[in-house]
Amino acid sequence: MIDRVMAIIGLLMLGAFLIVVPLFVPHISLIIVVSGCAALATYDTWRHLAGRKSE
Repeated sequence: MIDRVMAIIGLLMLGAFLIVVPLFVPHISLIIVVSGCAALATYDTWRHLAGRKSE
């Protein structure tokens, strides 16, 4: 259970870190890269957390 909580906290921290770039440097290429990074991180977290059975 603690691994799921830590994964969600880590994903939220990554999101807080990534949101700074498009806010202060609003170039379309940076927004695309940040969106792609956030999407891949969310997908990876989802696959790891949804794939595990409760132990």
